[in-house]
Amino acid sequence: MINNEVSRKYSSALLEVALESDNLSRFKEELEGISKALKQYDDLKKILYHPRVLPDDKKEVIHQVFSDKVSEPVFNFLNLIVDKRREVYLDFIIRDFIKQANRKEGLVKIEVVSAIELSEKQREQLKNKLKKALNKKIELKTKIDPGIIGGIIIKIGDRLIDGSIKHQLDSIKESIEKIPVTELGVIQNES
Repeated sequence: MINNEVSRKYSSALLEVALESDNLSRFKEELEGISKALKQYDDLKKILYHPRVLPDDKKEVIHQVFSDKVSEPVFNFLNLIVDKRREVYLDFIIRDFIKQANRKEGLVKIEVVSAIELSEKQREQLKNKLKKALNKKIELKTKIDPGIIGGIIIKIGDRLIDGSIKHQLDSIKESIEKIPVTELGVIQNES
């Protein structure tokens, strides 16, 4: 719960700065880069999140890693997070900022899972249909999972549309299992 409160407070403040300076897309891109760096370089995350590493040392690491990669407001924001001892919330803050920024931009991130790779044409058709249905800009991410056998699964935020063959087979199996054996016309051996 505190993660949500802290992340919302800081992400909303940064969002306000981004909107006032007309830098929403830039800030979002820079924060996505920071998030990627934190995931990719475990040592960076350990240094920034460790409570015994001094704030000045953390700020020096931020300077070395990000000073030439992010704008001054985002750089200052990272230093503010360290000054306020909120580094452990950085992932949450970034995630919340990106969600809010996407909402402001009318952008919806959608993940599509298929058994085989979708062609460029199929991706474009799907993207256009989703764009029309949702009346939003779409950012489509595709994944391959042969386990779904066929069809697709569409994840939109916390909604899931499961059109996979595996799901359909599971539903059929579940329906069959609910039918009492006597209704199937199976004669039981009377011993």
